[in-house]
Amino acid sequence: MNASWLNGFDHFFEQLVHLMPGLKSLMLKITFLADTKVDLVWMLLIAIILWIKKQHPLSLSIVVSLITADAFGWVVKHVVQRPRPINHMAVDDGFSFPSGHTLGMAIIVFWLIMIMIPALVKNRTARIWLNVLLIVWLILVMISRVYLYAHYPSDVCGSVALGAMWVGIVDAVWDKVTPRTIKNNF
Repeated sequence: MNASWLNGFDHFFEQLVHLMPGLKSLMLKITFLADTKVDLVWMLLIAIILWIKKQHPLSLSIVVSLITADAFGWVVKHVVQRPRPINHMAVDDGFSFPSGHTLGMAIIVFWLIMIMIPALVKNRTARIWLNVLLIVWLILVMISRVYLYAHYPSDVCGSVALGAMWVGIVDAVWDKVTPRTIKNNF
């Protein structure tokens, strides 16, 4: 983790994020809304709504995606054991990579973008706007974690990559165990 290019990447983006002074209160609110416990609430709300709408395979898919990703993230965090930044302002403890806030939100965002929105939103313009809003939200979560010195920029970028990869893996496995007609029974 001491590669000079990685340190340069982290330093550049830390300085860029900290050009915006006075945003601590906003960043703490964003961090709260992306907390891993709140992610579980988001996931459960989505799953319940899908279950009520008789979208049982989709409902189970998001539950499996988030729970397995949280477990995977915990394992990676304890294997890598990257220390947090020195000026850490948030109340998080433990290691820096991967960012649980970012990983959980990336799972939800990519699951919505890759699986749910294409399946349920037929209007192309609405799909594009929903995708843009979700990506902007994910970027705000990433910025909040760096702004509060809870993570390095490379931690949040790596967490987004892990999230995208994990949703792709879960979707590929889901396709193998659930015929397309059952998975997308809309």
